[in-house]
Amino acid sequence: MQEKATKITYWAAFALLVGLGLLIRFYDLNDAPLDFNATRQLHSALIARGMYYQDLQSAPQWQRQVAVDQWQAEGLIEPPIMEILSAATYRVIGAEKLIVPRIYSILFWLLGGLFLFSLVKDLCGRWAALISLAYFLVLPFGAIASRAFQPDPLLTAMIAAAWWAMFRWQRKQTWSRLVTAGIVAGLAIFVKTTAVFFVGPAWAVLILTDMGLRKAVFNRQVWTAAVLTLLPYGLFLFYGLYISGKLVSQFSLRFFPSLWFDPVWYLQWNGQIRSTIGLEWFLVALVGTAVIQNKTYRAMFLAVWLGYFLYGLTLPFHIYTHDYYQEPLIPLVALGLGGAAGMVFDHLPSPRWMSAAVITLAVAFGITILGWDVRVTLARANFSNEVIFWQKLGDHLGHERKVVGLTQDYGYRLSYFGWVENTNFLTSNDVNYRELGGIQVDEDAAFKSAVSGKDIFVVTLFSELDRQPKVKSLLYNHYPILEQKSDYVIFDLNHPTSPLN
Repeated sequence: MQEKATKITYWAAFALLVGLGLLIRFYDLNDAPLDFNATRQLHSALIARGMYYQDLQSAPQWQRQVAVDQWQAEGLIEPPIMEILSAATYRVIGAEKLIVPRIYSILFWLLGGLFLFSLVKDLCGRWAALISLAYFLVLPFGAIASRAFQPDPLLTAMIAAAWWAMFRWQRKQTWSRLVTAGIVAGLAIFVKTTAVFFVGPAWAVLILTDMGLRKAVFNRQVWTAAVLTLLPYGLFLFYGLYISGKLVSQFSLRFFPSLWFDPVWYLQWNGQIRSTIGLEWFLVALVGTAVIQNKTYRAMFLAVWLGYFLYGLTLPFHIYTHDYYQEPLIPLVALGLGGAAGMVFDHLPSPRWMSAAVITLAVAFGITILGWDVRVTLARANFSNEVIFWQKLGDHLGHERKVVGLTQDYGYRLSYFGWVENTNFLTSNDVNYRELGGIQVDEDAAFKSAVSGKDIFVVTLFSELDRQPKVKSLLYNHYPILEQKSDYVIFDLNHPTSPLN
């Protein structure tokens, strides 16, 4: 009877965690995707819209043309899985609704949580699995990030699924489990190549710890796993480099080894961990991974920690400037917390019920507070006025004029909500980024190139214009102002008051 009651309590706690994880994510679902890395989300939104509108006969011709042009203008960063899936769903429901990719991201994240839960349950114990799941589903950063129209929620889910599949294969090395693990690991890297830092070390150390190098080299399952893991992205890379050519630009301005020797960079990286993952959870999880009882799995996941460090060294600029680059770390920290929790649960003093009651109350209080924090964050973020502003500005500028400007999110708000094809002028951060990569920017040449063949220059980022006094001087001294309001100024590029030198 007591065992049955415990089982009911356990699965009730599991259901409550999943329910809470969904509840906090579905709150304010219809708000515009400007709450988290708006530039990256609107990039995907433009691609999905173009895919949808290209065959939408009911749309006006100009709108179809703008949508397709904007889609084609977007660079190829990774396989557009989320965009294709969203566009297909738009066709089914007969409307473009940004709630669609948001729901997909949430469901993918939840799926990743279920794979993680199953893995930790077998690895560290059932109660430890609940701790891991609680962190994965209720961490405020993860809750917000998992709603985004980006590949990263799917990436995170696929990494957790790959670990789970590898774990199952190691326990029972059948061909069916091997093929499953290889395919899932390959799909994780296919979704976004950065998964290689979290999947590759896990595969390598798991195999070498289990078999040793000599046996692994001559093992057919190992070679099959390698092919299945690398083939999907390998084919995409071949397509992007040699067929479409759209991936060529993605390999420039990525690697900045000079940052390795800057102590401030490490502090900035630490700041990202602190603000997204929580430094205390990060450290506890690292220790928790080190105390996993099984030496093979302990080595496997310590290797993933090393993979995370190599990930930061390989992408040193992005690791401290782009918070969503920390998302793949969330399941690793959750797993490490499971390892720490498993150790604690295995050594509870008597009476065990008393210690268990205190832990339960502490965890319940913690997830309640964190869940409420997510709700407050989402409630404060209301972007309805932003959408209206960009829609009106787009209509005011016209949808056929050639526009260049300094506007929010690299011009993506104007592009998406305003239906205006526009070129964003380099920001001061863009200039600094290029200089970090050894590229010197000639402001005069950059300005002349940007305004050539354009009709108007629109500015909504006045603070950014102030950071570029030369560009500001060129605009105000050489071009008439068509219109000036408190939140934008429009310059006429077709009728300069004086020629540029």
